[in-house]
Amino acid sequence: MAPGEGPSVWALQGDKYTVKAGKGTTGPGFTLLEGEIAPDNGPPMHIHNDADEIFYLLDGELTVASGEEVIKAESGAFIFIPRGAKHKFRNDSNKITKLLFVLAPAGFENFFMEIGSPVVPGKDRPDEPVGYEQLVVQRAEDFGMIIVPE
Repeated sequence: MAPGEGPSVWALQGDKYTVKAGKGTTGPGFTLLEGEIAPDNGPPMHIHNDADEIFYLLDGELTVASGEEVIKAESGAFIFIPRGAKHKFRNDSNKITKLLFVLAPAGFENFFMEIGSPVVPGKDRPDEPVGYEQLVVQRAEDFGMIIVPE
């Protein structure tokens, strides 16, 4: 797949997710997403009950909290989050952070396709619809992800 290819969506308050591989190409193997995390943004604390997750930072910085550990990651960092581990990440910088996400087994790419709005070249990100947070929580549970209090 060439750079810039793959279906892309806006999701989770302005982040961009591009599917590079998923169930359709890897079978049950893995999901590969390219993420662009907006400044001062990131998901709430959550658990993937059904998937291991890997972050590989391409450009920028990310603060990752997993259990009691907090990691300040920079470009080139590799972080493994085993299934069942409580975690979150946040871009605390003032520029977009680019990274690759790998989730195994495959299938989680469909979460983003279902909750996201398609990226349309040349158009701004649309506002999130009313009830978006409830949709995210519901669909997350359907894909084995639980949002947990901090």
